[in-house]
Amino acid sequence: MKKLFLFLLPMAMAFYAKSQTLVLAKDAAQYIGKNVTICDSVYSAKALDKLTLINLGGAYPKELLTVVINKEDEHKFPSEPSSMFMGNKICVTGIVSDFKGKKQILVTDPKQIIVK
Repeated sequence: MKKLFLFLLPMAMAFYAKSQTLVLAKDAAQYIGKNVTICDSVYSAKALDKLTLINLGGAYPKELLTVVINKEDEHKFPSEPSSMFMGNKICVTGIVSDFKGKKQILVTDPKQIIVK
């Protein structure tokens, strides 16, 4: 059984990677409710009491997409998310949602963010 699992795992990972839709941050509104990958530069970030906000495609308030990390998930990251991604180009995978007219992706696992 273990051999079968080890054989199928790479195929499953390849299928999962191919099933992700790569989207430009400016087009995020067209993918609300969909699981996508968006790559762009981090322009600003802010750690608040209950969450961290990381803005892609422009600095607040002109961001194209906000990556949201709840405080209870921050311990999963190797360092403070608001500073560790600043100035980098990242790819974030998750479900696009709308919060007060702004597009966002909620991140609960560091594996959802890749630094390019």
